[in-house]
Amino acid sequence: MKPSRTQLLLLIACLLLLAVPVLAQTSATPAEAEVGGKLDTPLPDAPNPNPEPRRAPPSAVRPMPGGTQVPMDKEFLMATGILFGSSIANVELTHRCLENDACTLVPRALVRRRALYGVGLPADAGVTVLGYFLKRSGRRWWFVPAAIVTAGNTIYGIHAAQHMR
Repeated sequence: MKPSRTQLLLLIACLLLLAVPVLAQTSATPAEAEVGGKLDTPLPDAPNPNPEPRRAPPSAVRPMPGGTQVPMDKEFLMATGILFGSSIANVELTHRCLENDACTLVPRALVRRRALYGVGLPADAGVTVLGYFLKRSGRRWWFVPAAIVTAGNTIYGIHAAQHMR
């Protein structure tokens, strides 16, 4: 069974949506980047010769209850959704391939759908937690683990779709 056109379009859409977090990190438009910013903005005031003494932030004085929280933004939710979506598509395509006796290289322990989900979804949860901690620590590449697993799921899903009868 060959993959349907909808399944292939879904896999291609997952790959294209992986680029969204990378594109969202660019801030300046090309016209502003060439000129160095807007030209009609006023100049800043001169610095104060007697600056006020700086106080320590409240978190340095006493610990904040509950730790630091990172808000769930669109990019994080989109990367996580694509990660879990590609994992589910991979499991379903692999299971159909196994039902047709076309995929023979899948280990015997993973021939049931329950076993495939039992391995895939906890792994996706771990990758999501890793991405959250990377994002919370301020890393710009927080989405890379999710992108790698999504790419692997997509590659294996396409492979399973091609080997169905």
